[in-house]
Amino acid sequence: MRRVHKSQRVSAYSAANPPAIHVGMGETFIMETNDRFQGYTSPDDAPLDLLLSMTGPVYVGGIQPGDTLSVEVLDITPSLGYGWIVATPGRAMLKNRVTEWRRRKVQIEGDRVRFNDHITLPDAPTTGRLGVAPADEPKSCNSVGDFGGAMSNTAIGPGATVLLPVFVEGALLTIEDVHAAMGDGESASSAVEMGAEVTLRCDVSTRLQVDHPVVITQNAIMTTGEGETMEAASHMAVDEMARLLIYKLDLDPIDAAMLISIAADARFSYVGGPPYRAKAAISRALVGV
Repeated sequence: MRRVHKSQRVSAYSAANPPAIHVGMGETFIMETNDRFQGYTSPDDAPLDLLLSMTGPVYVGGIQPGDTLSVEVLDITPSLGYGWIVATPGRAMLKNRVTEWRRRKVQIEGDRVRFNDHITLPDAPTTGRLGVAPADEPKSCNSVGDFGGAMSNTAIGPGATVLLPVFVEGALLTIEDVHAAMGDGESASSAVEMGAEVTLRCDVSTRLQVDHPVVITQNAIMTTGEGETMEAASHMAVDEMARLLIYKLDLDPIDAAMLISIAADARFSYVGGPPYRAKAAISRALVGV
């Protein structure tokens, strides 16, 4: 099985990045990610693993601009057996409650994450950053947009499929920011950050064409949004859902709005600061995807 090694790192989503590996459509491959917080020992640190934080890109043979790339997340496995949580004063939604910088190393024990001696959580791995090369200038690792990027979506875990518009030949898929556990919103701006091996499979989507990221899970289909305010991000996510329903169910805009109001959930993805990120989710059975 082809593999992107964790040393094959890039700092941006860019068409100028040479491919780390080439894969064919429908081929399963592994992307390793780094323990980005290993060297993050104080709030003044800027370790290489945070600045040069992504691995890839993967060139998918046969994918062309204008296609929709389907990225199946088959598995996410911790590479080290532990992760890190960080809280920083003055940052994110809980900034007034965080009075000192704190970093905690937490063990990943089978299917549980040990927060402390008394509290454990289910291991629920996700990939926070997943994107393709954009159409224009390179985008930094913290960027998010029509190319994907730092979506911070807790649904992007094993069993999920991410649909992305393709802007350059081969798509040039890049990932990073893997978590063992994360709450919707990432309210203190840190999940359980870990190094991992992520098993993926890419193909051309035939069931849905998109021009903004869409996430499909076993039971739901999600549209995504981002913006300089939470209101703007939420508006984009819900508006993208309206576009999807108009297209898939042949609804007019008013019926789409009514159906969203009674059947879709608007949720936060990242509330730690701009760009804020949101998602809107609706039943797959309802949409027929």
